[in-house]
Amino acid sequence: MKGENYLYFNDVAGEPDGANKAFLIPASSILGINIGNATGEDAPGHIYLRCKGFTGATSGSAAVLIAVKTGKHREAMDDLVAAINSNPGDGFVVIADVQNKEFVSPHIVGCAVDSAV
Repeated sequence: MKGENYLYFNDVAGEPDGANKAFLIPASSILGINIGNATGEDAPGHIYLRCKGFTGATSGSAAVLIAVKTGKHREAMDDLVAAINSNPGDGFVVIADVQNKEFVSPHIVGCAVDSAV
């Protein structure tokens, strides 16, 4: 959609494939961001991002567990929200790309993609 940011995640050091996931989602599909994991339990050093609109998943949603530096959750979340809300240029925003060591925040150090939660 014109004028919307699309967020890119790649959780592997090599090329993504069927077993090693990467995905691109529209920013408007974000349902929420919290500190912890999928069940809301304490997961030190992680931010959990949940999004909607995935076919094939029993719940129709997906998630990314984003690894952050110790004590830097707020800063990482602030950088993540700023990227989501940034003025779209080409609309492609790299949030976490482990393969190319590119992260939207200096406080983010990795991610794990779960395309069916």
